[in-house]
Amino acid sequence: MVERRSPKPEVGGSIPSAPATKIEIIMKNPLKFIQEVKQEAFKVTWPTGKETLQGTLMVVAMAIVASIFFLLLDQILKFLLELLLKLGM
Repeated sequence: MVERRSPKPEVGGSIPSAPATKIEIIMKNPLKFIQEVKQEAFKVTWPTGKETLQGTLMVVAMAIVASIFFLLLDQILKFLLELLLKLGM
């Protein structure tokens, strides 16, 4: 892995003597990490119950439409294949 350095050495952390892994950074202060996760979770825009229901119904409807489409396509191809095999005999 090639180490990439910032063209601006005055930028903090641009030339680490030994780059810390994410695990090391998290383990230094796990309570701070948990607090930051909680803060980020509150920033999320969660869907309402109505939006969730609408999305679920759309997925179910599209699954039904797709299954009907593939059922019809399968039946048509089956019919054509049987017709072709009967002509060959």
